[in-house]
Amino acid sequence: MISLFILGLLLLTVLWNLYYARRWHRDLTISLQFLQDYVYQGERAQMTERIENRKRLMLPVLEVSFHVDRRLSFLNSENTSVSDFIYKRDIFSLMGNQRVTRRLDLICTKRGHYQINESWLSTFSLLYNQRFSAASPAAAQLYVYAARTDVSDIVIACERLMGSIQCAKRMYEDPFAFSSIREYTVTDPMNTINWKASAKTGELMVNTFESTLTEKVMLYLDLEDSAILKYEYLVEESISIAASVAQKLISRGMEVGICVNISACTDLSQPHRSEPQTVVIEPAGGRKQLNRIEQTLARHMAGGAVIPFPRILSGTGGDRVYTSGASGSPDTPDKNAVRSSLESSDDTVIIFISKNADRNQTAIENYIGRQRQAIWVLPYTKNDTCAVKTRNNIRLIRREVEIS
Repeated sequence: MISLFILGLLLLTVLWNLYYARRWHRDLTISLQFLQDYVYQGERAQMTERIENRKRLMLPVLEVSFHVDRRLSFLNSENTSVSDFIYKRDIFSLMGNQRVTRRLDLICTKRGHYQINESWLSTFSLLYNQRFSAASPAAAQLYVYAARTDVSDIVIACERLMGSIQCAKRMYEDPFAFSSIREYTVTDPMNTINWKASAKTGELMVNTFESTLTEKVMLYLDLEDSAILKYEYLVEESISIAASVAQKLISRGMEVGICVNISACTDLSQPHRSEPQTVVIEPAGGRKQLNRIEQTLARHMAGGAVIPFPRILSGTGGDRVYTSGASGSPDTPDKNAVRSSLESSDDTVIIFISKNADRNQTAIENYIGRQRQAIWVLPYTKNDTCAVKTRNNIRLIRREVEIS
């Protein structure tokens, strides 16, 4: 009798294990999601870990594990291990038709684009003698934008240069950009007379309009670090300067674009390509444009493929040039697209950001020429003499960067 009972119990256990093996992962969903779309370097981010069991079968022990880049650090290091990645493992106990949500806090120590593409679920049989596992897709991503830095001197220099361009272009008026009302002169056309204002004052008054000049700024960012001694902190400072300048100028209503000598495979919507390409985002305004610039900069990894800056300025930086306008749609114009789209407008202020003075000075001066004006931001270390002299039409702004 006892043997039959034991045999029946073993048979019931085997049948239960077979049933459990087929049913435990059904109607079981896991969702990993960052609560923020982006944060800035050094700030905290939060993510949620949500497990939902939509069946009556309970799960006494459910192990959920995933990994993230080690540059994201969990504030609570419990159930984490660190190697090439940070591996996170949490234990849940779910009843039937139950949902459990946990919130995890992270500190974002480095700029980058971070993704969680997969998680793993594990549970055990009734007697804990058998382990069942399954993979679950995830779609969590977080942009960590470059840290902000003080760029007030660069912004002031840019506004002064913009002001001189505006004064030179003032004769071209925009009929849709009303400025003020003034007294009529014999050189004013009749269609500018403001008849209502003239009736009130008893004298002919005319409308004046703003210039058709659009305040555009193009940033040329050099991320090449190909010397024997690497200066990653100078590259990071260059990225921070570019992002900070873009944010300041766009907030002032200007249109800002950027040209970066990184492979286009690091950009937003481009697949991996074997041939070199330059990432170009043409000038535009608004928050979407700023996000596009900062996301592009966040995707670049230190030590990634770059194109020599002189090749870009000479129009030979690859067979195709990736451009992204206000719509964000990619296209592939000819190799001179950078020069043709930017040089055609003399009212665009150009700002170079490059630490490689010895390799790029001649290329920058040749690109600007002797008539046009530009700004060159030169990050350098404290021990560097930084003995660079440029033409009078190129304003050189030196930025000393402490070794980190």
